[in-house]
Amino acid sequence: MNSARRLLWRSTRSAKYRLQVIILIIAAALLVLFVYTHRQEDVRHQELIEKPVFVPKKPRAIENKSVVEKTITSDSTNCAYKNCPKLDDDENVINVHIICHTHLDPGWLNSVDGYFFGIQHERNSNNGGKPYRHNMPSVLTIFNNVMGALLENADRRFVMVEMSFIWRWWKRLDEDYKKIIRKLMQEGRIDIAGGSWTSNDEAVSHYAAMIDQSTLGFRFIKNELRTCSQPAVAWQLDLFGHGREINSLFAHMGYDAILFGRLDYQEKDQRTREKTLQMIWKVDENAPENEQWLFTGILPNLYHPPETLALKSDIAGSLLRPSDTDTMQESASTYSKRLLEELKKQQERYNSKNIAVIYGGDFEYEDATQYFQNIDAMISTINNLQNRTNEKFKYNVHYSTPTCFVHAISKEKRSWPVREGDFLSYAHRAHAFWTGFYTSRPGIKLYERSIGALYQSLRQLSIFANHINFNELFELAEVMGLLQHHDTITGTSPMINIADALQRMHRAEKLGQNMTLSLYQQILTPTMTVNWSTPLIFCQLNESYCEPLVQFDKKFSAIIYNPSSVSNQVWLRVPVAEHQSIVLDSDAVKKFAIDAQEIGTIKLSSILQSIPLGNKREQFQEMIVRVQVPPLSIQAIPFFLTQKTGKIEEFAPSTSSCSIENQNYVLEVDEKGSITSVKIKSTDKTLGFKQTFGHYTSSSSDATSHQSSGLYVFRPIGTDPPRPIGIKEFYCVKRKGYEEIIQVYSQYVNQSIRLLDNSPYIEFDWIVGRLEPNVEFVTEYRSKDLVNEGIFYTDSSGRSLMKRKRDQRDGYTFAQSEASAGNYYPLVTGIILKDEKKDLQMSIVTDRAEGGGSIQDGQIEIMIHRRVATDDGLGVSETLNEIGVDNRGLVVRGRHLLALTNMEEGIKFFREHALKSVWKPIIAFRHDLTNEPLDYKSWSLLNTKLPSQVNVLTVEPISQENNVLTILFRVEHFYEPNEHSTLSKSITLDMNKIFNKHQLLDAKEVTLGANMYKTESFERLKWSINATSEDKKGRHEMPNFNGKTVELHPMQIRSFIIKLEKR
Repeated sequence: MNSARRLLWRSTRSAKYRLQVIILIIAAALLVLFVYTHRQEDVRHQELIEKPVFVPKKPRAIENKSVVEKTITSDSTNCAYKNCPKLDDDENVINVHIICHTHLDPGWLNSVDGYFFGIQHERNSNNGGKPYRHNMPSVLTIFNNVMGALLENADRRFVMVEMSFIWRWWKRLDEDYKKIIRKLMQEGRIDIAGGSWTSNDEAVSHYAAMIDQSTLGFRFIKNELRTCSQPAVAWQLDLFGHGREINSLFAHMGYDAILFGRLDYQEKDQRTREKTLQMIWKVDENAPENEQWLFTGILPNLYHPPETLALKSDIAGSLLRPSDTDTMQESASTYSKRLLEELKKQQERYNSKNIAVIYGGDFEYEDATQYFQNIDAMISTINNLQNRTNEKFKYNVHYSTPTCFVHAISKEKRSWPVREGDFLSYAHRAHAFWTGFYTSRPGIKLYERSIGALYQSLRQLSIFANHINFNELFELAEVMGLLQHHDTITGTSPMINIADALQRMHRAEKLGQNMTLSLYQQILTPTMTVNWSTPLIFCQLNESYCEPLVQFDKKFSAIIYNPSSVSNQVWLRVPVAEHQSIVLDSDAVKKFAIDAQEIGTIKLSSILQSIPLGNKREQFQEMIVRVQVPPLSIQAIPFFLTQKTGKIEEFAPSTSSCSIENQNYVLEVDEKGSITSVKIKSTDKTLGFKQTFGHYTSSSSDATSHQSSGLYVFRPIGTDPPRPIGIKEFYCVKRKGYEEIIQVYSQYVNQSIRLLDNSPYIEFDWIVGRLEPNVEFVTEYRSKDLVNEGIFYTDSSGRSLMKRKRDQRDGYTFAQSEASAGNYYPLVTGIILKDEKKDLQMSIVTDRAEGGGSIQDGQIEIMIHRRVATDDGLGVSETLNEIGVDNRGLVVRGRHLLALTNMEEGIKFFREHALKSVWKPIIAFRHDLTNEPLDYKSWSLLNTKLPSQVNVLTVEPISQENNVLTILFRVEHFYEPNEHSTLSKSITLDMNKIFNKHQLLDAKEVTLGANMYKTESFERLKWSINATSEDKKGRHEMPNFNGKTVELHPMQIRSFIIKLEKR
């Protein structure tokens, strides 16, 4: 202060001088205010979890270098395109887009947090369980170093993809640093490609889980990163094939393109010859015209630089330009000449004025400054070389991003070839079909589905109870998002990541169960002022075991919640100890009009008793009850529990043929216990029918191919069919409303085949495990009376159906090299065979993602388990060897529901039961002796019965203020056009009549990703297609939502942000 006073007022200076200094200070202050004002952004800043625990070193200031004059403005309304580099539009110039990225898997050879912090645990516990530095750098270090490198040069650009990693990094930064990063994003120098929580698998992920995890990522972008929250490009580089349904959803979310690296080797060879590695993919022919298409580009080298042309500092060292030194070799010139030759070849393959060169790979850019300096040197040198050449084409090399690359391609005045169908199943060479992962690790695939059903239920119950715990719902959402990653749900990770995923699922399950208790207390005992004295009991009913029930006495209740939009007939199987007798409280059932029927108590078969447990089994019986639970409803069922007074009926093995039946089928078995025929009562037709088990032997490298079976690849030895497993003995069990054949096989598997009261299906409940190494275990369903002419249908991500033709592929000339593996496809919810001449359909619904196909006419083959001692050589370096709780091999229990019907009844069965197989009922038990009595009437979130073709896809609380809830609401029509005479028709809903005990205050339609209002959504890029392609008109654009009426067309999903007030 004294120094300032002397500067301003010392007598040796004139008043004129003092005035000049004052003006200078004011000008400086105004400049600071101007810079500060323009660095603010219209972004809602809300810290997600915690205050920063890590603050990176402040980077150097951004260079005062204008980037505006080097950018162009897109005619698309998507703000992602507004800051792309200016291109050279000379017809003899090829624009080379240098795309810098790091490929980060949130879980593969390491766990997501192991990768983020750069640590992991020794796989073989040789390190005493202590963490050690992983051989890959930490994501935390990569992100911080990349930011510093970007700030050194305003030309540099970088791609960021996995929001699950960015969120982990972001919450550790202080607000000043976040402002710098937001500025880089707004300028387009950091490009968000994809934008989902993870890069989800497109083969075995269910579409609802994919939409949820994309929404989670978009919400994080919108709330924290940038105002331009709609990513333009799906960046699905590392997937093992690409499904149509997921990419249809990408188009509906507003993406303009998908870029990926893996394409079947035969299709890639053909498209390289034909120069059609870029195309327009017709992903939804029934959508409005502007949502039918997705530009699709195949990157030249997966997601790496051209071979031998990497620029990582540990490979390339430091590239030196002539300006750097006069005494050392001009390494940049040497490198650039080699790259120039590669660019010429690439331009010939793509026949485009815009080509991409990818610089990056797995967990690269820890040395970001050196990496970027090498690229700087290359760009400068190669562009200077162009000025001294006389070639036909010159190459304008510049930093770019996936978004800007796609935008540049859209400006080319040309038409594009059309691709229909999907990109499944994938092979990287002959005999190397990546169809094993459809089934690999069946336990984690089932567990993920149960966690998904719990998450769906808790979102719905939270709204019904008007009690929202946003932090806990976010934890569940984060776990579900991580599970969709293409190295987790697929099972293609070593056990270090699988164990981490299992731990996360277990914690999410326990968290969800505690939330369920809190919500049930408020819904079922709303006047109670204290909590229930005992917790809810959640049991492993899949193991026919529930230890806490052994200690119950006198009274208890089962509480069932149905999260699906279809009424569910639940067959509740309550484990019973030998000293207990359990019966329905018939008086309460009658009083509250509960739709429940007691079937009786049966002894557990030796099959069920053989399921390995973590402790001694005390329950050897099951009490069976049929309960009908309406959509989105809770139903509590009361039971009495007394001391056992009599013996449970036991059954002796059968020695002769027998039959079982219900209202829809009669199933005959021969004297060996094998099914011989099924009679369909509705048509009075009897079909020859067989269901068998067998196994392939996994192949290792042999004279035919070096390819082995493994986590990814299914390759059996030879071409023989599966080796059958024989039945050792069987039982024929009949009770009113419940009949079954119990089959005990000679090895690996046992099964119950059931016909339940009024069920439209035959249930196949199997237990398989303790496999020997190199066993690929399958089940087969066959009818000689069904001729499908090589055609079968598999679901795409649990939604639309894909028509498959044996030994053929969509879009290219295909040569089969594996009769079984080459005809396998992902079955997320099931598979269908049709005999159109006989109007006959065989439909099978699975309980988890599996692999299968129709290898012969009239036959469906599904792989249900595998244990492989060979490594397929695709990066994991670990075999598929799950040992289970008893170290003898993992045992899994599962079921298939099979219907034999006419085609119209068959599609109705398939659609409804596919929904129920994903959103399974949540079952819990409560000891009633010391608790407040329950209200046993049925409770529903719905105010009215939904039309049969409508599914409530999402009900998710977003915010709560006083008694007003803001929720994300998605509703869909789940039939395709023309597959059912009545249910394929459009339908109209009244939004005011949907929710029970809630008043609708406001409703606005949003995009599928819920990050933009529909009225403000961007225009997508326009593409010209080849005239030879069939241009089928889809449905018309929907008029703006009027706030009340929702019109739904077949396969349409509509999303809304609505406000509800509790009545």
